Amino acid sequence: MRPYFLVMRYVQNDNAGKVGAVRQEALKPSDLARAEKHGKREDESSQKRRVRDEEALVYGTLDLAAARAQHMEGVKQSGRTACIHTFVQFPSNLIDGTDKEQQLQMLNHAVRFLDDFHGGDAVFAARLDRDETGRHTVDVFLLPKYDYRYKDGRVFKKASVSKFSKEQARARYVKTDKKTGKAIIDRKTGKRIPRDDTRAQGSALQDAFFEYLRDEMQLSDVMPPERKKFTAKDRVEPEEYGLRKDRERLHDNARQLSEADRTARERNKQQAAQNKAQARSLEHREAELLAEKKTLSEQKLAFEQSSARRAATLDKQEIRVKRDAKTVRNVRITSGQGVSRKLNRILDESFETQDVR
Repeated sequence: MRPYFLVMRYVQNDNAGKVGAVRQEALKPSDLARAEKHGKREDESSQKRRVRDEEALVYGTLDLAAARAQHMEGVKQSGRTACIHTFVQFPSNLIDGTDKEQQLQMLNHAVRFLDDFHGGDAVFAARLDRDETGRHTVDVFLLPKYDYRYKDGRVFKKASVSKFSKEQARARYVKTDKKTGKAIIDRKTGKRIPRDDTRAQGSALQDAFFEYLRDEMQLSDVMPPERKKFTAKDRVEPEEYGLRKDRERLHDNARQLSEADRTARERNKQQAAQNKAQARSLEHREAELLAEKKTLSEQKLAFEQSSARRAATLDKQEIRVKRDAKTVRNVRITSGQGVSRKLNRILDESFETQDVR
């Protein structure tokens, strides 16, 4: 399938569930055949997407080729486009997708909006799938028709994939200078030059859908989509979308693990620094205790040495006293001084007592 309209991408934000979107693709006959097979649940992808046993809500028929042939009967068309396949996404937070009545309203509103946008005679089939995970998207198949009048008064039905989209774009947007942002004025007419390029057509479609949601469906909380500064094909298959989501989850998990690892490393680093500081404090305290122990040992040794010297001094003094006492006795004896037996006995006992000590 090749995209006819390059629909502008939109930024995903916290209001994603309050934003509606429309995406369009131009189908060739072979694409239309595959879309019909998918709608009838006769292809592999439709079976993979099936999550519940509920029949689709259908506008017109699932026989797309037959419906298009009937729609184009007697109509002239230039080009080989079989039809336009439009995906209409309703705000998932503002509409209950599980309620069948609201599902039916989404189907009818999608048909009405696109029919009005494309001139009033465009839609020939539509479908809201209820067996898939999402139940807010309507597939609409259309090919805008209009009356072409010749100068002689004859009227023919013609089909055009872009006639009404260009008209909508020209009614809304004008060409602007890229540097100044001001509208460009046609020198001949003096009027502003309207835009009808594919980007302007996509913007007109999105803006018109937002206004429809707000004014016709009375969704007061609906938010306008925020445009990015580039265009690209916006439609992706559910399988690819699922893979993207899986990659996003893996990326988020990896980011969370990396953040947790960084936090753990930082915590371990802080704990290591704290342990190192405590170790230094313990080493410092141990050094202080060793110094105190050394000081006590030195003091004890000094005291013991001092005590030993004092004891030696006392012993010498005692020996000297003994010697002096004996000398006095001998002197008395040798001097012929009379010494009584009683006195001698007292002196002898005294000396013996000293000897014992």
